[in-house]
Amino acid sequence: MLRLHTGGFTLVELMVTVAVLGLLLVLGAPALRGVVENGRIRAAAESWQYGLTLARSEAVRRNTLVQFVTTDAGWVISTMDGTVLHEGSGKERTAQLDVTLTPDTATRVTYGPFGRALDPNPDNSEAITQVDVESANPSSLDSYRPLRIQLLAGGVSRVCDPELDPDSDPRACL
Repeated sequence: MLRLHTGGFTLVELMVTVAVLGLLLVLGAPALRGVVENGRIRAAAESWQYGLTLARSEAVRRNTLVQFVTTDAGWVISTMDGTVLHEGSGKERTAQLDVTLTPDTATRVTYGPFGRALDPNPDNSEAITQVDVESANPSSLDSYRPLRIQLLAGGVSRVCDPELDPDSDPRACL
């Protein structure tokens, strides 16, 4: 008698496939968490750096003092008379991130017409010199990378990795 082959999977084939997929998920989940965590850190750091760069550019373009001010909702770029030029949440995917400003009491940085950061600010408050972005619950993986935004003396901001050796890696902080 001739048997016709019917399509489909046997129960054993299905169970083996589910077991292999489960094993891959268990082994790959920690690495995936590190990738997602580093992506959130990078997005938040780039948002802050964008705001700082935009404030500096606006100060030069307008030939006046422009300030970058941190708020509970993120950050605001404004002129000294309070005219808001741009707002950013600065919280891009930061639900589980810690953003730390240096010095601790700093909440703003003011750029002059030549793009230099003023220190102190015109109101005699300390200017932001550094922003650290890190996970509130850091991964134990070697691939975890907190980031730092440094405001250099000329007013330029740069994103760097505080855990790298500055003598051997250009991505390291100065």
